[in-house]
Amino acid sequence: MFNFHHPVEIKFGEGIISQINEVAEAKDYSRIIVVSSNSQMKNGTTEFINTQLGERVKAIVSDIEPNPTLQNVSTIVDAMNQHNAHAVVAVGGGSAMDASKAAAAAYMQGIAMEDLLEHDDFTRALPVIAIPTTSGSASEVTAASIISDKEKELKVPLIGPALYPQTAVVDPELTLTCPPGVTAVSGIDILCHALDCLGSVKHNPVSDALAIRASKLAFENLLAAYTEPSNREARNNLSLASMLAGMAFSQTGTSGSHATSYYLTSHYGVPHGEACAFTMDAWFVINAEANPELQQHARDIGFDDAEALSEAFNALKREMGLAMTFEDLGISREDIPQIAEESMQPANMKNNIAQLSKDEIIGMLEKK
Repeated sequence: MFNFHHPVEIKFGEGIISQINEVAEAKDYSRIIVVSSNSQMKNGTTEFINTQLGERVKAIVSDIEPNPTLQNVSTIVDAMNQHNAHAVVAVGGGSAMDASKAAAAAYMQGIAMEDLLEHDDFTRALPVIAIPTTSGSASEVTAASIISDKEKELKVPLIGPALYPQTAVVDPELTLTCPPGVTAVSGIDILCHALDCLGSVKHNPVSDALAIRASKLAFENLLAAYTEPSNREARNNLSLASMLAGMAFSQTGTSGSHATSYYLTSHYGVPHGEACAFTMDAWFVINAEANPELQQHARDIGFDDAEALSEAFNALKREMGLAMTFEDLGISREDIPQIAEESMQPANMKNNIAQLSKDEIIGMLEKK
């Protein structure tokens, strides 16, 4: 028995960004806040969207940090309050979309910033139109928003039905400007989302099918997009893979690799995708030992078994220059026990098929 509910309207295809005004017009949004990553401000995407929406745009908020903060959310909420906003258009990677989604809920529910990371009842939010410009976060199709408190070194996933965007406008052309480093870090996150979904205790036949297809597309296209940034076929396939992986883990949540990643990001500044990928290879093998069904999933993706998938995952990381060891990350091995302890705290870890002890997690990390 399982449930599958996905309320996001999806518009996908090259050039579909030109329909953004039709989306706003259909909903009769006349007061829109645009939230943009700085890169999209520089390359003209935000200006194009602003031109398409015209007088509907009442404010543009940028300077969103790579790991969006409470201050970022507060700035967006202030703009919403000032202009009595009807909707928010979020254009950028996961940072812009996550900050927008959190702000949309905080605005509608009157949640104070000091209470946001402890809030667990996201039931109402301003409508969000999400426009991803990277392939990886899939925030455009999920009910999650990851927000950081820099002062407390916290990175917290907020989850609730109101955090689903109303509409996702997925235009692969917008990813053509991604530099190789961004393609690598965001693209490897596609695989972390999909493989973590397969390793979730809440996985189901529909989420499995989406995750397997997403994994296959990512394995087949990520290196091509990294080495040939203008490869349109690879970019299209990665955009699709990211969206499919997001639809999958929107139902199941993430698991081991994400639980281990949060402290690496909040305490050491490791980029999210790279932090998840640091242990994803090990978690997939560990989960396959606990649930042999993952061996068949590995074959469906195109590998002989879970171990072969793990080796291919590591080869992909190596070819794109992503961290393989603690030395690569610049983290002392003396910190491993603390990292293991912190990894056990997030709810993602309880969602992992294989339930490891702290000592077992230490053993896994010591092999890095």
